[in-house]
Amino acid sequence: MKFAHSFSQVLEEEDFPADWQAAAIRYRQLKKCIKKVQKELSELGLTAEILKSLVKQSGAMMASEEGESTPKPGTVQSFQPKLVLTIDAVDGIPLDINFSEETRRSLENLVRKNTQTTEVEDGFQSIEVGSSQGETRPACVRFGRSVKNIEITLCSDSEFFHLLTSELTSLEALQSRAEGEIKSNVVAIGGAVTGVAAPKSANSKSDLYPWREIFRIYVESGIFFSNRESENHQERTVEKAQEQLALFNSEIHRLGLGTKFKNPCSLHLLRRFIGVNMDVLRVMRFQAINKLAMTKILKKFDKRTALGAREIFPEFIASDSFLASHLARAICYTMSSSLLNLIPQLDNYLCPICSSISVKPVRLSCSHVFCVRCLVKLQRAQKRSCPMCRRDAVLEADSSNLDLSLLSFLKEYFPKEAKLKQQENEREVAMEQWKAVHNDIFGGPKDCVIS
Repeated sequence: MKFAHSFSQVLEEEDFPADWQAAAIRYRQLKKCIKKVQKELSELGLTAEILKSLVKQSGAMMASEEGESTPKPGTVQSFQPKLVLTIDAVDGIPLDINFSEETRRSLENLVRKNTQTTEVEDGFQSIEVGSSQGETRPACVRFGRSVKNIEITLCSDSEFFHLLTSELTSLEALQSRAEGEIKSNVVAIGGAVTGVAAPKSANSKSDLYPWREIFRIYVESGIFFSNRESENHQERTVEKAQEQLALFNSEIHRLGLGTKFKNPCSLHLLRRFIGVNMDVLRVMRFQAINKLAMTKILKKFDKRTALGAREIFPEFIASDSFLASHLARAICYTMSSSLLNLIPQLDNYLCPICSSISVKPVRLSCSHVFCVRCLVKLQRAQKRSCPMCRRDAVLEADSSNLDLSLLSFLKEYFPKEAKLKQQENEREVAMEQWKAVHNDIFGGPKDCVIS
């Protein structure tokens, strides 16, 4: 199946809005422009084979009117492609003598027979290059010691690149608009989740725990970016992101988290949250198909004309300025800062020694936090150094190091975990007290007990 047909079919079958379809790359129209370029080059006696030889042997190249090798977004009107030929200043033929006779004759016809001197000034000669249809186009000749450059403006080529750049401008504008809408949605959902997932002290129908589990699964799913360090947190392909989102939805359904909500608004917010991720996927799919269309049309241009379009427009193929891969990254950053961080995760408040919630939390002078039971054990063992930074801070800690504000926060946002840890601490203290009494009665080592 030809790409032009499959490209149109994908645009029609996918759930892209009408304005998105209108902004998509006009692949068929660009193909017609390529045919015009071929015809114009043929009139100048330049076939694709001859141009390939020129690029390889004599350094012929394309450039913009300003002398830049690559056009910039936003300079559609000023960009004027041209063909630059470096020839011998004496006999007017390319410097390399290894051209075939057919190629040499074509170049001689182009340089000698179809040029007409119009002005000579300070070593700079302006000429006009004519076509078989009698039309003329401006060209310039710059003299050096033994060589000169002929710059030939290609009108059909200009039409192709103007259309190409205009398409890219429209796509970038559409992408920016879609990114803004998605980010606004994320912020709005974040504000609503803050209300339904507030701690019980502020909300009798708090959905704190279901939402915490949802966000935990979401982060672990790594939908748009790999969460494995071995993969360097690489961005997902559209297909892989879609697969990961499906796994996320499946896990939410398997755990029945949608049925655990106490507030009826939460289910609606969950659907909106999943919808935002679907929106990001839709933009990524639109990016991918248009980027593929751009790559293919430039490849076709080079194949038919040998003018090196992929070297002229590299930033539109690979860089972040065209159909930017940074969109998913930007939206994920907004999602993380405006939504996922609204609900504290337990992993951020674990004691680094026992890997359990830090209740009661003791903050050492070095600022590292441990649960009180683990710190007591360190002091009993006469350990002076902090396990995290090795500073001498353990033995100097006392009751004043208890972080009361953090303790209050943990009891508010992790009430179940804090209660369970407190019960474990109490059982451990009770066992230590029982052992001390037992040793006192029946003999044995007598350690001091700190509760």
